[in-house]
Amino acid sequence: MTVHGVLKVLKVLKVLRVLGVLMVLGVLVVPMGAQDWRGHHWAKGSAIRVWIDPEQMPPDGDTLVEKAMKTWTVAADGRFTLVKAWESTAPVRLHFMSADYRYGVTAPRLNADTGFIVKAEVAVASDAGRDRLERQIIVYLTALHEIGHALGLEHTADITTIMYLFREPGDGEKFFGAYRRKLKSADDIGSATATGLSPADVVALRALYDR
Repeated sequence: MTVHGVLKVLKVLKVLRVLGVLMVLGVLVVPMGAQDWRGHHWAKGSAIRVWIDPEQMPPDGDTLVEKAMKTWTVAADGRFTLVKAWESTAPVRLHFMSADYRYGVTAPRLNADTGFIVKAEVAVASDAGRDRLERQIIVYLTALHEIGHALGLEHTADITTIMYLFREPGDGEKFFGAYRRKLKSADDIGSATATGLSPADVVALRALYDR
């Protein structure tokens, strides 16, 4: 990793530590006295504004993140919408970072009075993958996964779901490879035939927001 990459990761992690809760390498880290967002969600009907940090953004990074946002919005079926916004107005801030042992980290933040999620810091690795298409796949699916956490979804033990917790050495190859086989070209990423969500992801999302 370059010096710039290290500084970027440190910057992102500093922001996440301020918020108190991290999803790191599939493990929820809850420091003493921090909020535990599991089981919580945004207020139903919210227009959730998302800022995409241009620093260290990979080619088509904003487009891939917007596709992930659209995928969750469609799955929500009116329970919320995710919309791109300026930094000053966005409670969700998505950053890019260099990959090391993480593809992404997320820190949702609750309103102590209402119990709703009101903010989230998200980071997505911008340079993982062996070729351009694989890098695009990883950015899209990682954004989809991390935004899922920002929405309040927890990990699963089912590798067919986007919220799967990687636990075996070959999981990444299996997970991203299965998605790649659904594509004819990069244009298919995030399409209706390759959303990256399983029926179980959609059920879990709607159940969470229908509580």
